[in-house]
Order: sequence, then C-alpha cells, then structure tokens
Amino acid sequence: MPAVSKKQQKFFGIVRAIQKGEMAPTTPETAKAAASMKKKDVKDFASTDHEGLPEKKKKSLKEFFESI
Repeated sequence: MPAVSKKQQKFFGIVRAIQKGEMAPTTPETAKAAASMKKKDVKDFASTDHEGLPEKKKKSLKEFFESI
C-alpha cells in the first residue's frame, strides 16, 4: 500500500519512528496509529518514494459531496 501524498508519507514516517522507539508520539493521531497498525503496513506507507506524489491528495467529487 503506497502512500498517496507526501503528507501521508511523512505522517507514516513519524508513526514508524514511534513504533521503533526513536521518538515519542507528537499528537494523539500518531500515538493511535502507532498502537493500532501493523509494523509492516506502516513501513509500506512510510517507504513510498516522494517523486510524483502530490503534496496533499485532492478530494474526489464523491468524497466532497459526502462531506457536505
């Protein structure tokens, strides 16, 4: 499962560091993700190459209308 944006890749890089014990959780979201996700899944997201990824994923029309 590759990351779909640079922000997502960076988020999972932080989660991976938390799981490895290299840093403390920075937000409740990173702590929750580190505790609930498999290490392999986090590694897959975190190891995605930055090239060609958008900074932030744009919402599809379906996602946009569901959020209204």
